[in-house]
Amino acid sequence: MNTRGIILFYLARKNCATLDEICRDTKIDENNAKVALSRLAKEHYITRRWLRTPDGKRIRLYCVSTTRLKELNI
Repeated sequence: MNTRGIILFYLARKNCATLDEICRDTKIDENNAKVALSRLAKEHYITRRWLRTPDGKRIRLYCVSTTRLKELNI
């Protein structure tokens, strides 16, 4: 399975995750993950949004698109 497939499968199981979680749990290099996540977002497989942590830090949250979940019967 390629990087995009691994990330999509991971997000389908978890629903939403940060870049750090994706890289840690899938053992994918951060740069490769960013490229794959960007392409998945452009193809509408995932959505991205910003969140603020309690200490004010901004983090990006990646979530699998509900439309794609229905297509995958998940």
